[in-house]
Amino acid sequence: MPELPEVETIRRQLQQHYRGEQIHRLEVHTPTLLKNLSPEALVEAVTGKTIQNFRRRGKFLIFEIDHQQLVFHLGMSGIFVQDVHQSRYPRHIHLSFTFRSGKQLHYQDVRKFGGIWWYRTPHHFPELGMEPLSQNFTLNKFKKLLHLRRMNIKRLLMEQSIIAGIGNIYANEMLFQAGISPLRRSDTLSVDEVRRLHRAIQDVLKAAIERFGTTYSAYRTVEGQSGENQKFLKVYHQQGQPCPRCGKPIQKIVLNGRSTFYCPGCQK
Repeated sequence: MPELPEVETIRRQLQQHYRGEQIHRLEVHTPTLLKNLSPEALVEAVTGKTIQNFRRRGKFLIFEIDHQQLVFHLGMSGIFVQDVHQSRYPRHIHLSFTFRSGKQLHYQDVRKFGGIWWYRTPHHFPELGMEPLSQNFTLNKFKKLLHLRRMNIKRLLMEQSIIAGIGNIYANEMLFQAGISPLRRSDTLSVDEVRRLHRAIQDVLKAAIERFGTTYSAYRTVEGQSGENQKFLKVYHQQGQPCPRCGKPIQKIVLNGRSTFYCPGCQK
């Protein structure tokens, strides 16, 4: 699933290539992906309008179109491609933009677990928690959040209503970098462990963005590149491999229904 770094990478490239573009034509190929209006209503709403900006909130991607919002959740496999011929799965293209400039943009989602919403007024995503790369995500707020919630620490990191944008790949990597077992409860972390985890959250996300995200299966950037971050993962999908810190084998367990990877030797 595209997590914060993948969605942010897509946002940045959309901003570079499509900000200020006027929509000439929109084609909706899969109406079931539209969650709160009909294809006809969406086409009428956006045709002739200009994309002013691209934003991200958690794992949601937001097209700001003449002070209204077209919102995408990319599900498990959603990406944007500039050319149909660039797509490895052209029959899974569900939405196609043609702009006045002649540029095109296509939304592809092989598994179709994503969704698309249209908001005539700004949607503020009250269901989402803090943005982990924002100035609002302070150490003090994070410490209070951990001690109030009293829940499994890996589950907390992935709970979108608490911290927005973190999924399974990065939760595993953050806990490894901080030296904290995924089996721990959030309110048992020491002051030093909280500080290490707060730093790890930001470091892991920033590094993944610099590497254009993590590519497993369908994910590609808007420019058609694979992410590079999968080459740097320390524990995710590394079961049986020696820990890069202590040399003990990385273990895989199932925790809260999700595959979890960690080193029992140096994650306490």
